[in-house]
Amino acid sequence: MSEDIPSIKEVGKSSLKKVPQIYPEGVEFSKRWRLFKTGWVGVILIIIGFVFVGYGLALSPTYYWAPVNQWSDSWTIKPGEEWYHSWTIDEPAGKMLEVNISVSGGNNDLQVYIDTPKGRIDYGKLSSPIHIMINTSKYGAGKYMIHYSNGFSLITPKTVWVKETIYKLEEDTSDKDGVMGVGIFFFIVPGVILLLVGLREVATLKVDDDILEAKILSWGKLELKVNGYKLDQKLDHDVKFKAGRDESRIVELKREKHGSTTFWRFFVDGQEVGRLP
Repeated sequence: MSEDIPSIKEVGKSSLKKVPQIYPEGVEFSKRWRLFKTGWVGVILIIIGFVFVGYGLALSPTYYWAPVNQWSDSWTIKPGEEWYHSWTIDEPAGKMLEVNISVSGGNNDLQVYIDTPKGRIDYGKLSSPIHIMINTSKYGAGKYMIHYSNGFSLITPKTVWVKETIYKLEEDTSDKDGVMGVGIFFFIVPGVILLLVGLREVATLKVDDDILEAKILSWGKLELKVNGYKLDQKLDHDVKFKAGRDESRIVELKREKHGSTTFWRFFVDGQEVGRLP
């Protein structure tokens, strides 16, 4: 009995999932995945994309004060009078209260003080233009009452213009997101597509000293390379040719289709030796 033919008992005891393929003498058939030019372009794009994403992740966000509420008014404040305006701030963390005041009349001055949840801040008598900033994180939640007093003036009224603004500290990640978006949508996504397009399963059929390599292209056509030479013609039909020593072997490639799947069967001397894919 030939030693090349395995025992059915040995096959049953082994961990093999199927009976080993027995090829004709001098014939070998194998398949492997290979990455072609299109796929390598995809790999390069993916690498560039990950560089962009990594750089984007390393970028720190920027912060800015965004106005979230505002109040303004103007009036004439008589000698000895006092006006006020109040804000109730429930979430003071990351917020600022800005007060801008313009005063005309007399010495263009005004007394300003602010009652906060943690006590009064007295700025005394200030000259126009007046600019005040309060970090509400420092003074907590509650009512902030801003007083405008002309009590120190005995005879001179003042025309007062006031603009109060509440700001919130916002995070700006547009640069970070933009760089990462460029990496993902302009490099990684097309890179993965090109990688998948350029990754093809290649069948290698060796018949004596002749080596035939085949891969399936779009529309199920077959590209052949014989002994290192790529044929210009892309096969879309069955072919038969001589191969091996003294061209004594017959190689057949048969195209078959099941549903939307096209595959090729490889025969040597009438015996099927493999399929692609």
